[in-house]
Amino acid sequence: MSFQGLLIALNSLIDIHDELLQLARDKVTIVVQNDVDALMALTAKETRLIARLEDSFREMGSSAAGSWKEIGLTARPGSRLSDLIQAVPRADHKTELRALAAKLKERHNELKVINERNQLLIQQSLELIRYELDLIAGPPEQEITYAPTSAGQGYVGGASRRSFDTRA
Repeated sequence: MSFQGLLIALNSLIDIHDELLQLARDKVTIVVQNDVDALMALTAKETRLIARLEDSFREMGSSAAGSWKEIGLTARPGSRLSDLIQAVPRADHKTELRALAAKLKERHNELKVINERNQLLIQQSLELIRYELDLIAGPPEQEITYAPTSAGQGYVGGASRRSFDTRA
């Protein structure tokens, strides 16, 4: 049963990644259109999907531990799905696990690329907003607080005072 649970968890992870991919693609158009309300709604959907992703990932971990027990081995600390695939004795189970693992890895890599592109789009959007604000507000005023005018010079205004009285 643990093997079937592992397959179910992997399929669930793939489905969630597919939903995240669709949201990431939608985010591109939302960011380009500068639709803040739609972006906030999409972010809320992403948050719910990430919570489901974490649950499915935990389920996959417990199913993998059960699968290790089913085949009569104990999992090493830090063992991966590829280690379990190598240890599975049945060829049909190996091919099924390999196919699901490859599909999940493909979805993960595609999601990573789209998210990196979205991050760049958002950064560029923020830079444009800063630029427009600078155009509207004008150049920043000169600082009112003390700042050295050049290396080695302190406050230039007023008479120079000594802090130590040599006549004393």
